[in-house]
Amino acid sequence: MFPYLLRKLLLAIPAIWLLGTLVFLLSRLLPGSFAEERLLNQEGGFYSKGSQSSREGALRQYQERTGQNLPVFYVGLASQDESPGISLFPKVSWHGTDNQYHRWLKGIFTGDLGTSYRTGLPVLDMIWKSIGNTFWLLLASMVVTLILALELSILMARERLRWLRSLVLPILFFIDSIPMLVLSLLLLVLLANPDFLQIFPVYGMGYFVPGQLGFWQEVGQRLQYMALPHLALVLVNLPYITNQVYSSLQAALQADYTRTARAKGLPERLVIRRHALRNALLPLITIVSDFLPALVSGSILVETIFAIPGIGRLLVESVLARDYPVLVAIVLVVLVVRMVAYALADTAYALADPRLKPKLA
Repeated sequence: MFPYLLRKLLLAIPAIWLLGTLVFLLSRLLPGSFAEERLLNQEGGFYSKGSQSSREGALRQYQERTGQNLPVFYVGLASQDESPGISLFPKVSWHGTDNQYHRWLKGIFTGDLGTSYRTGLPVLDMIWKSIGNTFWLLLASMVVTLILALELSILMARERLRWLRSLVLPILFFIDSIPMLVLSLLLLVLLANPDFLQIFPVYGMGYFVPGQLGFWQEVGQRLQYMALPHLALVLVNLPYITNQVYSSLQAALQADYTRTARAKGLPERLVIRRHALRNALLPLITIVSDFLPALVSGSILVETIFAIPGIGRLLVESVLARDYPVLVAIVLVVLVVRMVAYALADTAYALADPRLKPKLA
């Protein structure tokens, strides 16, 4: 299985490179930049009281220091000085390897994702500091959502618990109709409001230094602040996952092998868990492979609302500040997560269905 998984990941590298290149070039073609808004702004900022020439000189120095004065790609359209006269076809000039894209691509292979325009810190350090909160937020949300979806589906599939279906399904459909933004605000009003129930903190991760707390104290502190974001992600994704698992389980219970298991006198609990659930997991694998990237996009809104210092909040701040190195690096991280999720899904198919194992050999 491991050689097959490795082969899938290697095949995903060209797609990641192509999409990453597209995002890089599009980010550089957008009008305006972080430096122009900060240095040329006459209404505020450190250089607001300086002359126009001093601001333009500071801008040129900043662009030279960050490499933004270089051409974007290996080739580009020739300027008017290089191609005088009028021509029906634009002339293309060759810039060589001394361009922004070549530096960016070379930095990826050496582990250098560039420097943030906004903070001046290495992009890799900023992502590393933010990815921990996002990782635990997504992991806990995914595990809790899948466990609840499986258990609810198994309980609703049992004959003697038909009343549970008429109770749980309408509740899940009602929750599914609530947008994530509204649901998150409702959780804040109901569970983090001194006028109602102030059980959890409103936002952030607390004012503490991790080194000053013990391990369990730090875990308890983080759980306290991440409870509402976890709950928001679980409630938003639980209806869809439960509905898909329950539908797959119902289809498996109507198959011949489950009827044969019932005819042998096996208890209903064993029929569902040992026979029907194994075959119902195949559609679930596809759902989970799409579920993880969806959680990443969902965490952007949740981290922004609850002020969680994670990848999602960092992405929003980078977009607003036009901090393109951080933006492109986060997009690459999301692409890698999606490709890894698809490769793991293909491998999990083979583990769930033995008939696929010869194809992976």
